[in-house]
Amino acid sequence: TRPPPASRMSNSNSRFSALCLPVRQLLSAVPALFLVLAACSTIAPYDQAAYEHATSAKAEALLLMDKATTAYSQNTDKIDAVILDLNKAYEYDKGRARNQSTVKQWKDLLSPDNLFGAFIRQWKSKGQLHPGYIEVKKKDVEDAFDQIIQLEQGKQKTGT
Repeated sequence: TRPPPASRMSNSNSRFSALCLPVRQLLSAVPALFLVLAACSTIAPYDQAAYEHATSAKAEALLLMDKATTAYSQNTDKIDAVILDLNKAYEYDKGRARNQSTVKQWKDLLSPDNLFGAFIRQWKSKGQLHPGYIEVKKKDVEDAFDQIIQLEQGKQKTGT
């Protein structure tokens, strides 16, 4: 048989009281935990050069994508220059310690099977692309760049 409701409540209150002590101890440890996590950061600190590389590469890539309504063969110098700039930004980020998240995003962006790399591959194979297709792909590429940029902006600035 079940105890009457009043005694169930007192059992419940005693369980709650027993829980309060460990919760209080945990909460008092939170500031120390934050100090430990800050000291053992798993992500690279903010880097102004990386931020500038990403924002500049974004502008160049999106501008180049607009030219895809014209023949690929007429744009090879500009295509090569933009790809070089994107690869420089990728290599810069790849050389930074604890920067795997950003490097993965760059790899996704540049891969010939994904995003900007796939766009360039498609442009090369088709010769030129339809404006509607370009706009859709520009949005995808823009979003990928924004993720890289936002990740960099969210990193802890050294000295703060």
